[in-house]
Amino acid sequence: MSKNATTAEGWDEEYEAGRWAFLRSLPESGRYGIIGMWLSLTGSMDEVLDIGCGEGLLYERLQPMGIRRYVGMDLSPASLEIANVDPGIASLRAGDMHSFEPKEGETFSAIVFNEVLHFADDPAAVVSRYVPFLKKDGVIALSMYSPKKPESGANKLINSLWAATDEEAKWDVLDDYRLVSDKKGVTWRMRLVKPVG
Repeated sequence: MSKNATTAEGWDEEYEAGRWAFLRSLPESGRYGIIGMWLSLTGSMDEVLDIGCGEGLLYERLQPMGIRRYVGMDLSPASLEIANVDPGIASLRAGDMHSFEPKEGETFSAIVFNEVLHFADDPAAVVSRYVPFLKKDGVIALSMYSPKKPESGANKLINSLWAATDEEAKWDVLDDYRLVSDKKGVTWRMRLVKPVG
């Protein structure tokens, strides 16, 4: 990732250069499949908010599964221009996960944070910020790349988010995965949670 990828312009540069095209590869598909089944089996495909949607790959995976409404938000306007979505059910919006606000009265049956929370200093605070945007019984899907070094900064962020969502008074953990791709030699931590109350 370039040092400029913390700005919309930096992300635009990377998308325009094809830096993120690998996300379409077969070894990346497992986590999309898990998220899709989570949303399908929990009846959460009605209104999905995809934070850090990039070029809409999650939408492409959910569309054949019967998603009814999709809102994708990303910091990079260039990534949204690449997206191939049906405007009848999908809306793409440029924005920052730290300040994004849905439209007046808009709520979601599922909110997905797929490989985006590494860009937050406090992932648990970001996730908590979105709870008011959930419908009753809505779910939040989390997926984060987990480096091999346990003491890495990324793993520290994962550990802090997992510890926060382990708080039984606040969260119900519906599923928890450690997904390993032997083909890619990478691991993802994935969790499906639902706020309590």
